This record gives sequence, structure tokens and C-alpha cells, in this order.
Amino acid sequence: MKTVIRNHGRYLLFIILASFVLILPQLLTKGMILGSDAVFHYNRFYDTAMQIKEFNFQHFVSMYGFQQTGRIVNALYGPLFAYIQGILILLSPSWFGYQVLSCFLIYFLSGISMYTFLQKGQIRHSLSCAGAIFYLTTFSIQYWTMRQGFSSWGAALLPLCLLPIIDMATKKDFNWLQLSILTSLMFQTHVFSSLILILIYIPFFLYAWLYSDRKSKLVLQLAQAIGLFLLLTLAIWISFYFVYSGNTIADPFINLHMDRSVITRNSIYWVFTPGFLGVLLITQLIFTPLLWKKMSTLNRLMTGSMIFFLILSTNIVPWKHLQGKDIYIVELIQFPFRFFVPVTVLLIFLSCYTYQHYVHQSTTKKLLVTLLLVASVGQTMMTTYHILQNWVDEKQMIMTGKKHLFVRTNDNQKLKAAVHTRDFSEFLQLVEKSTPDYLPIYQDNPLNKYNQYEKYVLNNPHKFKKTVKNHRLVVEWESNTTDMLDVPVINYERTELTLNGKALQKDDLRLTKIGTIQVQSKIGHNELVLTYNGSRQVLYPIIFSLISWIIALTFLIKQTYKKTKSA
Repeated sequence: MKTVIRNHGRYLLFIILASFVLILPQLLTKGMILGSDAVFHYNRFYDTAMQIKEFNFQHFVSMYGFQQTGRIVNALYGPLFAYIQGILILLSPSWFGYQVLSCFLIYFLSGISMYTFLQKGQIRHSLSCAGAIFYLTTFSIQYWTMRQGFSSWGAALLPLCLLPIIDMATKKDFNWLQLSILTSLMFQTHVFSSLILILIYIPFFLYAWLYSDRKSKLVLQLAQAIGLFLLLTLAIWISFYFVYSGNTIADPFINLHMDRSVITRNSIYWVFTPGFLGVLLITQLIFTPLLWKKMSTLNRLMTGSMIFFLILSTNIVPWKHLQGKDIYIVELIQFPFRFFVPVTVLLIFLSCYTYQHYVHQSTTKKLLVTLLLVASVGQTMMTTYHILQNWVDEKQMIMTGKKHLFVRTNDNQKLKAAVHTRDFSEFLQLVEKSTPDYLPIYQDNPLNKYNQYEKYVLNNPHKFKKTVKNHRLVVEWESNTTDMLDVPVINYERTELTLNGKALQKDDLRLTKIGTIQVQSKIGHNELVLTYNGSRQVLYPIIFSLISWIIALTFLIKQTYKKTKSA
């Protein structure tokens, strides 16, 4: 530890300082940035926060977030990382405090991740630090700050997860334990980012295998890595089986305008956030053919990977002709601009390497790099400040379209107060969005699922009281008739419902096409209790997976310590 502090301490302090500087606009203005994905993710994290607070761990259904409907979201969307975010909420005094804390954390994590990656590639300390700080200012990370795009958390981990490719290219070998842990960490955080990670691994592994004289050993190591990966992510696979085996689940948002979500059209800001990133990209592409013969295998493989993902992020790929054709892999991609994340990571590495090895060093050039870095941080701060002014001046307090968004107040001061109160539920009641991801689908349902969620849940005319008692979701209401009533809770295959003390069977209720229930009320007070049959069955896989994490991390730490000590 002393060696780490001695060699890297001041550079880590610079990364911490840069992370703090980048959150200064928000600290000074006390403003919020509520992007297109804020409401969805804040509901996810509020749910896990309340589970921890009330010691009511519900792996599947949401009893606190998402209008307390018993929806399944977190079990299929990075459950482990959702609980980490829930802890951040419990440590925060308000939504404003959480947003500032989460932004600082993602900056710090991104910086350490990139610094470690560059150090592994033998980039000198000062340049590694500069590259790490520059990474914080790119839209790959700013996507979380500006829009609460969750792929930024995958981007924060991506450089760290690329450590194995350096050994594959330089040593024709890799640490299978490290590879498995890093891939599992990414999978637990953001599934799409883990797919990108695997795509990056493939050419590097193939090179190592083709040019290694120990091919069988590499195959065995890969098998070991895959086996451990399945153990470390076992809870997620079990969750997918439980949910998908008995239900038809609504897919996440399917983008029918993918051709617009590319860096060569509406998302060109990915290339110019900050402005110097575009200059770096053009410069690196120009110098690549000139330096190709001098490049190491590592740089050639990285360059090939960077160009591959760069093409995927543009309209060179005919996204317009691929969208809307029910091609699963295309629907999974959603936004091609996300392929620019690995482009950014690899570009920073290649640019640092090129500067270190092929540019004559001088005080003037070092000063120029420093000024460009300061300008990039300054540009990011100014952009953040201008967006925050929309909140401060009450021009556009929520930075997303009004479609499918419901703000339950016209009083802007009330909305501002809601993000500064300790009661996190207040904001989620004032601002709602009808995101239908992972709802169960009953019958053939070509109708707009957003509109149906709005009809049966958000705009339900009847008054319901929802509470959580004894680890169960309890819905109460008064009725003066015995008519069928739409109750805003979601029924999945394993959902168990009890109405007025009687367990409901399938014949006792009707289901809308998105799984909300219709039951026959009695005159007077009614009480519906919702639980999910599956939480106990998944408990043992979760415990087994957590034990696997502890053992795997212990062995990896021991390996790293021995290697550091011997060095």
C-alpha cells in the first residue's frame, strides 16, 4: 500500500480534485439535471434503498418504487449495482445530494479505471493522469450527468475491464480469474456494455491463441473463466429463468429511428464532448497508416477494434434498413451511439501511446497538453452550468420530452423542494413516467404499452392506499359497489394475491393486456395483499453467488499482492 501511495498518490489526488471540480456547478447552483432516464432509474434505486432501510429484501417485485405496483425491474437490470445505488441514496440527504454524490462517484471511478488501464499499458504516470481526467469530460461519462444514461456506469468500468487484453496482446496469455471477475462485474452493472466488452475480447484472445504454443492451456483458461462467470452471475440467470419461463415480457424500448441515433447525425455531440476529442480522433486516424509498421501488436489490435466500433456508431451500417425488422440483436442495440464508448476508451489509450512514443517531448508541448486538458474540463463545467440554469431559472426543469411524462404539480417551487427533502418518495410522486419495460404481456398486444400503463396505473381514477407491511405490499380502498375494479398492481406468473383474506386464483380476476388486475370489490373497505413466490427459491443461488464473489476476489487480491511484492 505504501508503494502504491508513493508512486500513484499525487495522481489519484489530481483525479479526486478533478472529480470535485466537475461537480462544482451543481454545488454552487443547487440545481438538478433531470434527463430522459432519471425517473426510471431513480425509481429502481429508491426501491432498493427502501428494501435495505426496512430490511425487506424483495429480489423480484418493486414494493416501493414504480408506483408500488409490484413490477419486476431490478431482478433483470443489474440487481447488485442497483443495491449499491440504493446505499448511496441512504447516505444522501435528498435527491439533490444523491445526484451530486453519484456524479462524484462516477467521475472518481472512471478516472481510476482509465488511469489503471493506461498504467497497465506502460503510459507514464503524468500522461496516464491527464488521460484519466480527460476521460471524465467525454460524453461516455457525461451521459450520466446530463441525461442519467446508465451506460455511463458501464463506460466507467470499461477501461478497468480491458486490462486482460494487454496481456493477451503482449504475453499471449491472460489471468482467467481476473478476466472472469471483470466480465462478471460489467455484466452485473450493464448488460449491453458487457456484450461490447466480450466483442473487444474476441480478437485479442484469437490473436493470443493463434500465436501461442500453449493453445490447449488458453482454451482451458477460457473454460475456467466462463465457468466462474456463470457462478458469479448465477442469481441473474436464475432470475431470468423465473421471470421469462412463465411470462411473456415486454421488451425494453425499441428504437425505430436508430439511423438518427448515430454520431453522424443527431448524436454528433458524442464526438465533440469535449471539442478536443474530435481533433484527437481525426489526428489518430490520419497518423495510423503512417505509423502502422512501427505499431506494436497491441496498438494494431486496439486500432482495428476502435475502427470497428466507430463504424458501428455511424450510418455506414444501414441502421435505417435494419430497424423495425424484428431482429433481436438490432433491437437490443437501441442506440448505435453507445458503440462510441469503446471508441473513446481505445482512442485515449492510443493517443497517449502515440504522444509518448512518437512526439518529441518539450516543455511547450507539455504545457499545451495541460492547457487542452484545462479547456476540456472548463468546457464540461460550462455545459453543465448552462443546463443547470434551466432548473434555476425554471425554463425547462425536466430535460426530456413531455411525451409519457407526468408532472403532478404546476408549482415549480414545490418541485424544487421535493428534490431537497429527506422524503425521497415525494419527488417520485410528483414526477412519473410510463416506461413499460419488463411488464408482462397477456394476449396479443399490439397496443401502445406506454398508453396502457398510463391508463391503468398513472391515471387510474380510483383512490388507493399502498403500504408495505410484514414484507407484503398491501393495497387498500373503499368501494360503494360490488363492480369489477381496476387495481394498479401487476400480476406475473408467480405473483400471489389475497383479496379480503381470500387467496385469489386465476378465475377470480381479470387481467389487462399489461398485467394489471381487475377484481370484484365488496362494499366498504377492501384490502389486497401482494407477494411473489420465488424470492425464497432464489435466495440460495444469491448466497452461493455472493460466496463465490468473496472467494474469487480473495484469490485475485492474493495474486495481485504476490505479484506486486515480487516486483
